[in-house]
Amino acid sequence: MTTLHPPSPAARHPHRTGAREVAQALVENGVTDLFGIHGYINPVIEEAVRLGAQMWHFRHEQAAGFAAEAYGRIARKPGVFFVSASAGMANALSSLSQGIGTRSPMVLLVGQHGTAGDHLGILQEGYAAEAFRTVAKWTHRLTDWELNSYWVHKALVDATTYPAGPVVLEIPLNNQWAQGEAVQRKYVPGTGTLREVPRTQADPARIARAVDVLAAAERPLVIAGDGVYWSGGDAVLAELSAYLAAPTGARRTARGILSEKDPLAFSSGYRGPLLREADVVLLAGLRAGELESWFEAPDWPSPATTRYLQVQDSADELWWGLDAEETLLGSSGLVLRQLLDGLKAKRGTDEPVARPEWLARLDSARTGFRAKRRDQLARVSGRTPIHTAELAQAIADEADEDATIIYDSYQGSLYLTDAIEAIRPAQVLDAGPRVALGQGVGMAFGAGIARPGTQIISLIGDGGIGLAGMDIETLARYRVPAVLVVLNNSSWGGNSLMREDLQPDIGSWDMTPGLRYDQVFAPFGCHVEHVETAAELRPALRRALDSGKVAVVDVVADSESVEASLPWLRLKIGEFHSRGLDDLPESVRKHFRVLSKIEALRLHKSALDNGTRMELAFVAALCGHDEEDLAKLAEATGYRY
Repeated sequence: MTTLHPPSPAARHPHRTGAREVAQALVENGVTDLFGIHGYINPVIEEAVRLGAQMWHFRHEQAAGFAAEAYGRIARKPGVFFVSASAGMANALSSLSQGIGTRSPMVLLVGQHGTAGDHLGILQEGYAAEAFRTVAKWTHRLTDWELNSYWVHKALVDATTYPAGPVVLEIPLNNQWAQGEAVQRKYVPGTGTLREVPRTQADPARIARAVDVLAAAERPLVIAGDGVYWSGGDAVLAELSAYLAAPTGARRTARGILSEKDPLAFSSGYRGPLLREADVVLLAGLRAGELESWFEAPDWPSPATTRYLQVQDSADELWWGLDAEETLLGSSGLVLRQLLDGLKAKRGTDEPVARPEWLARLDSARTGFRAKRRDQLARVSGRTPIHTAELAQAIADEADEDATIIYDSYQGSLYLTDAIEAIRPAQVLDAGPRVALGQGVGMAFGAGIARPGTQIISLIGDGGIGLAGMDIETLARYRVPAVLVVLNNSSWGGNSLMREDLQPDIGSWDMTPGLRYDQVFAPFGCHVEHVETAAELRPALRRALDSGKVAVVDVVADSESVEASLPWLRLKIGEFHSRGLDDLPESVRKHFRVLSKIEALRLHKSALDNGTRMELAFVAALCGHDEEDLAKLAEATGYRY
């Protein structure tokens, strides 16, 4: 990787300017890397580079933003990126949207026209502080240059304060050009690192009640989320899991906090049976939302049968829709330590709890899940085009154990999620609940800067590579050796799952068939591979990973089956209901007939969550289940329809 960092930061320049004060505050507070594209923000960036920061220059602003998002998520420090005014500013929207959803610390610096040109038709007029309010924690236009350092420091601190997220600073040209001898107001200079925001424990009385619940549990389950990751609760989560002998899973960025190779770890692929059998579920820093079905049946057991404990790091993430036995507010890592210490004191011993039967059930669920995956792979292996399940497993097997895996493929991520076993946090990076597209190239760059010397693998679909492919040149220019695996099915979203079967009358969203992405990017100096058969797949991946270069592996793949269509069906169930059964062709119905009863209820709930109430009889008829059987299952799981 090309490294261009100058020597240690210089002392403050004796002549003060608005741009210099912004840059000085960035460097004084630990910013070492800046991702973006030049423009009206140039005075700030030049000053920051003079002080020792590294500027990474991109082909498109969205890629720079995605680089900052991945960098911030991995490094647990602000990912700072910069754009110019107007159109450059607008191109930052998708990465900010992803960052607010993934809770990633990001600071966007937007250069802007001088304030005298406001609403007068000045060139590149645009107002980032107004435009980005819905995708940022807050935005601010810097109008008094003597407060530049204050606002930069506040932006960096607030971006990393849980829940982390983007902050946008808009810096007009006349602010950057301002100069004089005035000292920056309301600011204490930093020393090269960002000050740590104090973390708090939970109410001791609530901790005592939660300890009583955990101590009485016979089949406890722990599920960790982003809060544990951002609070630095990695070690204590493992300690609590071991002491309590509780199967432990983690979601999103928190995957790998407890290595998924640990005997106590479970993955989302088989958590359903464990949830239904657990008597106590501890939710630690796990956000409610559609990705977690708001902790509601049928995916989650009813609080009438299962006791819940909820730990959240911030008050605005407390989920009052869950009837929990106890709700704990405080930094997840500290709260887990309180719970562990309380359990040891209550039991009067440091010896872990013994739960041989419960852990045997965990092992049985894991064994069954792995057997099911082996059977699936056996059914689809050797196909042409290569089945996406086989591609996903090949990536998982050929990658280093600690490789960073990035998702930028709808179809690919459905299979890759269950193939990967994360062993460290922030190892698996997805687009989060905002579900961006075209993020994989920029994120690979940011991950490569945050984790130099380790493997970075991004699985990208046709749509993503079309949106972001030119920034592969940025990876090559700076020699950041990421491996980009292109899932080439000549279609947006996968033609067999979506358009040809589910939306046959919408018109084509196919690409030109047979595009050779390897040939497109070979002139950039990349190592390239083209793969059409299963026999070629693993050797090609191995060569790419061993090349030490930016690599593009073009894999002709598809799924050509119905087993991965459930997420898409959940999005479209309301539309199918509005059309009626008689209007649905066999190409649509076949996807529903493979669904289990519990999956049929999930479809019903998806429609309800989107504001459409439908008859249970419709779902039963569509999926080929007896309506009475679905009603009985709904009652058993506590699903109120």
